[in-house]
Amino acid sequence: MPENPTRNELEVRAKKVEELRSQGIEPYPSVAFERSHLAQEIHDHFSQPQHQLANGEADPQALPLRVCGRITFKRDSGSIGFIGLTDASATIQLKIEKKLVTGDPGLTFNQIKKLLDIGDFIGVEGIGCRTNRGELSIQVSRLDVISKATIPFPDSYYGINDPELCRRHREIDLVSNSTSLQRFKLRSRIIRSIRTYLWNAGFDEIETPVLQTIYGGAAARPFITHHNALDIDLYLRIATELFLKRAVCGGMEKVFEIGRVFRNEGIDSTHNPEFTSIEVYQAYADYFQIMALVEDLICAVATEVLGGSTQIDYQGDKISIDRQYDYSNIYPTFTGKHWRVKTMVEAVRDETGLDFDTLEFSEAKSKAEAIGVRLTDLNTQNLGYLLYAVFDQKVESTLIEPTFIIDFPVEVSPLAKRHRSKPGFVERFELFIHGTEYSNGFSELNDPVDQRQRFEEQLAQKQAGDDEAHPMDEDFIQALSLGMPNCGGMGIGVDRLVMFLTDTQSIRDAILFPTMRSFKDT
Repeated sequence: MPENPTRNELEVRAKKVEELRSQGIEPYPSVAFERSHLAQEIHDHFSQPQHQLANGEADPQALPLRVCGRITFKRDSGSIGFIGLTDASATIQLKIEKKLVTGDPGLTFNQIKKLLDIGDFIGVEGIGCRTNRGELSIQVSRLDVISKATIPFPDSYYGINDPELCRRHREIDLVSNSTSLQRFKLRSRIIRSIRTYLWNAGFDEIETPVLQTIYGGAAARPFITHHNALDIDLYLRIATELFLKRAVCGGMEKVFEIGRVFRNEGIDSTHNPEFTSIEVYQAYADYFQIMALVEDLICAVATEVLGGSTQIDYQGDKISIDRQYDYSNIYPTFTGKHWRVKTMVEAVRDETGLDFDTLEFSEAKSKAEAIGVRLTDLNTQNLGYLLYAVFDQKVESTLIEPTFIIDFPVEVSPLAKRHRSKPGFVERFELFIHGTEYSNGFSELNDPVDQRQRFEEQLAQKQAGDDEAHPMDEDFIQALSLGMPNCGGMGIGVDRLVMFLTDTQSIRDAILFPTMRSFKDT
């Protein structure tokens, strides 16, 4: 609800509903309203030279206009009133004259004046005009109520400034804050652009189960629910990965899914327990080809929805998504210009001075502790876990320009293929922008024996207390045993991409209805 409406305000609105009904007017009619124009179309029409109106002039062609929307301002002045009608496109002013609006049919001038409020939905008929002060308006001949608002409407100028209220009651945020409304419209365009890009690239969009008997595809704790008819516990999916790869095993060569996933984790500026991801899998590809796909996809979406710009203003920084680096002398198959690429070992060495190519475990552990890395039982087991801990705590936040970190330790990558030339590593990448991960991908592991061994190692970690370790999945191993071609895959957090492209600081302002603590717990 709006910020603390008084009891009197609520009673006044409720009384107006009763008065409308007592006068034979249904405040929530069932009949459809057939509009002829959106508000912006009216502005566009009368901006054309042949249709421009002089101050005080009504449309000489009397083009019939039928518009509907919400009342966003209301002013009365004797026998003339003015109403701002806002629809999904724009706001248009309504000119209400007592001599023209007689209530036969529709509402009378006095009913409009006394019984309608800001926030109500109405439909009107009329013709275009320009007021004596030059404001393009609709000269109304008929006005009907479509839906009566029974709580006060947010202030049209100040809006709602409480972030908690905006997130808990997003509808209030949308009607009072144009920036928020435009952000979520842009989110819709971003998702549409992602789909269009992948469809045009020959990918098939498929759907995978949200309820799963075994969760997998990521390192995360799941939500658990119960199916009464089958009397079994099920998990809300933490990723779409394993089922998508099973489709590749079945012969689908290029697949993707945009869908909601659920992780039972904390809430902060970049994490929400349910979020939207896009996962893509391509047969006969490796992680270099998938990195190029990630770049192409994000650049295509960004330039489309931002009008061709490749310079993104994000949280006070200007970030270029232009591809400037040539790595063909290092990675011969990675031709052309790309975003910055560093191995995890290189990134750690450049930022901290610790060279994990030369350090033994005991020395690396001692030096990591000396620079303030927080160590746990897990990341002190071997060099791979330790490397990842140093990167996570000391390097990730420093990666401002778009940067691919590649070649992860095998211990933290149970679903990625072992590196073709680096023992102990896998062919995996993560994309970082402004210190945040935006994409994760790899050359997919397709050896069922190796996959079983990785799952068994993860089980050992789970038994040692790692709640996010990957469970054993016999069905997935069976699918790999049927045969899966070499394959590259990736995932992108759609909400984080929306944050980046709309300059939004918190993920809860990029998700229309984020997870919130209940009122009784606040």
